[in-house]
Amino acid sequence: MRIKPIFHVMTAWIMLVLTSEFSLTVAYDICDTNPWARILYVVLNISSLLAAFYLYTRYIMKIKMQDLRLGKPFPERKWCVTAVIMPLAICCFYFLFVKGTFASQNLTMKEMINALTLSVLSLGILPAVTEEMVFRGMILSTLQSAFEKKTAVFISSILFALYHLEYIDSSDWKKVVLLIVSVGIIGWALSLVTIQSRSIWSAVVIHGMYNILSGESQILHIDMEQNFPAIWTYTVNTENPLLTGINGAVGFTAAIPAVVGFIVIIIMVKYYEKKEKKAAEKE
Repeated sequence: MRIKPIFHVMTAWIMLVLTSEFSLTVAYDICDTNPWARILYVVLNISSLLAAFYLYTRYIMKIKMQDLRLGKPFPERKWCVTAVIMPLAICCFYFLFVKGTFASQNLTMKEMINALTLSVLSLGILPAVTEEMVFRGMILSTLQSAFEKKTAVFISSILFALYHLEYIDSSDWKKVVLLIVSVGIIGWALSLVTIQSRSIWSAVVIHGMYNILSGESQILHIDMEQNFPAIWTYTVNTENPLLTGINGAVGFTAAIPAVVGFIVIIIMVKYYEKKEKKAAEKE
């Protein structure tokens, strides 16, 4: 029966949205000053989603959270190393091959703390944990129970891309297509890492470190123009969409360097799968 998995997919999406809205409202009602409100929001969001997942898997799905790849094994060393090298390589590409202006901003201590907490917590840890729980945890796992692996990976990756449509002008079909293709490839890579490593946590590390280190955060911000404070900035002198992606929150994630980085991860997964298969055949 495919009705139940589809219902679980819809429920996971709804839980992701509702827990975020609930946590945001409660956090800023309790404390309206950053960085404390931001820290509270991140803690509430992750804990409320975990609680919702626990109750749903135990009493509705009647399975363990481990069955959705939400337990062990924890992140593998090779993926932790990849999680650091890949986004730094993307930044180096822009520094070396795309003309631009590098600057160090003279931020106040308060601005620096806000930039760090926003980058590490709100842009890094929060989306990495919550989105991986939903899209590579419940959605991918439940789709695999109804479809073959390739179909489950494809559908979960497209849903992951569609979730990010709110960050762009969806009336521009070119931007929509570019986002679905680029973010879909990212979802594909993270899905394969999750399947290969047998848990979401390696994908969480890759997702989080990419968001923090790839030039999308306020630690280092790479863009065509700088509209908010960042510790370091690199303002590129190009409007080529292949290098700049989509203006807005998605930004350079939809550009060729980032997409190539995640394609490399897909190739790595395929290599490790073949290596594991050969090792199993020898035993």
